[in-house]
Amino acid sequence: MTARIDKNLVSVLSVEDKAQAVVKLRSPLEFASLRHSLKVVRYYPFINSIGVECVRDDLVKLSRSHSVEFVSASMHVSALGDTLLNPFDESYLPENGSVHTLKAEGLTGAGVGLAVIDTGVGTHLDLCVPKNRIYGFYDVINGEENPYDDNGHGTFVTGVAVGNGLCSGKTCKGIAPESGVVAIKAISANGDSSTFKILDGMQWLYDNFHRLGIKVVCMSFGAEPTDTADPLKIGAEMLVRRGLTVVCAVGNNGENNLKSPAVSGEVISVGAVDDDGVPAKFSSYGTYHGISRPDVYAKGVRLKGLDVGGTYSYMSGTSVSAPAVAGLCCLLHQKYKNLSPRQAKGLVVSLAKEKDGIKVLDL
Repeated sequence: MTARIDKNLVSVLSVEDKAQAVVKLRSPLEFASLRHSLKVVRYYPFINSIGVECVRDDLVKLSRSHSVEFVSASMHVSALGDTLLNPFDESYLPENGSVHTLKAEGLTGAGVGLAVIDTGVGTHLDLCVPKNRIYGFYDVINGEENPYDDNGHGTFVTGVAVGNGLCSGKTCKGIAPESGVVAIKAISANGDSSTFKILDGMQWLYDNFHRLGIKVVCMSFGAEPTDTADPLKIGAEMLVRRGLTVVCAVGNNGENNLKSPAVSGEVISVGAVDDDGVPAKFSSYGTYHGISRPDVYAKGVRLKGLDVGGTYSYMSGTSVSAPAVAGLCCLLHQKYKNLSPRQAKGLVVSLAKEKDGIKVLDL
């Protein structure tokens, strides 16, 4: 089999009769050329790709087709945070407990839209009063029209970025408490997803972000990177090149276990530290194609945040570090109206303090 076929896909089809795959085409003009010879189930024009259900014989066709640049397996994707635990107990925190405060010149993120690709979002009062800031919702999983979150992960992530602290007397407040939210539910109730579903969400975002005033995207999920032409990495990069600042969690699997799309050099990749600025043991780090990740670290151990039931809970993971950085990006986009994703990344890295060889943001 040629180098254009992902080895993960070959492995799957060695034991399974069929598999899902993402076929990267050399040109948008090539879509029609494979439509009749393969079972095409998805179209992703933003990355010049199609999603197919293929069998072993299809690999031969794909390897010989001049239309095909690369074929990747559709990988398992998961939310990158601990399971949401019981309602938050203040006595659980150490004496120097983490409290999110807004320190940047009175900026609030007002007028800046944040897209969160996750398990959805609940209508917590901290997001909906005195003004409903959930102004957009797209459901890849179940096709529902109204916002909901049947897992809790997405609600927690959203609160870290933009919760206003209403129900906690402002003690549990996100970084950008006046930013608006567009929630894209691409992860199921059990915290799982697939490359197809995430790309569905990315394609919708690519098509609609300008109309919705979105400037920043938070991706607190991850998958094992494919050996080349990684679809999630490419998808995130196309959003960046379209003008969106994309913030990604690096994963919770320690050394040399970076997750995609955080492996991309074009996104802002985020790891987790504890209250003392020490990297969490679970936080992924390492190099991908010679480039070190993550770009920055932020607090991600036992953070207090929104519970989907309307109260508060706590969570650990790079999942909760990434939205804090996404909130910071909302503040930067509020201050600098024409800020590019590359400039935003440069500012974020410059605001982090050097500590024991890593860059740590005090948020």
